[in-house]
Amino acid sequence: MHSDRILVVAPDDDLRRSLTFALAAYGYAVTAQQAWPGHAAADAFDCIVLDERALPNASPPSPVRRPVLLLAYSADALANDSVTGVIAMPLKGEAVMQAVEAALAASRPTK
Repeated sequence: MHSDRILVVAPDDDLRRSLTFALAAYGYAVTAQQAWPGHAAADAFDCIVLDERALPNASPPSPVRRPVLLLAYSADALANDSVTGVIAMPLKGEAVMQAVEAALAASRPTK
């Protein structure tokens, strides 16, 4: 089981619930929000899954000290280099779980 805390930010209720359910099934502690909660709140999490539609410019406000995975619908968002990773929408298979696991592994200090 994971003890990592994941923030899901998505304005769409169904997408937010689906991501929350799937991540929780993998053992993550998930908090879901409709909109960007601000830097202080975002920094309380180990990883952030952010729907492109949650922010007007499809980029998280800088600086964010946690991995941010952008759910991208547009070509501009797919080319976004201000986030840790981009996940093309619509979602396919285990894309979110794999991206979250990779982002968390990369953010952990090496021993």
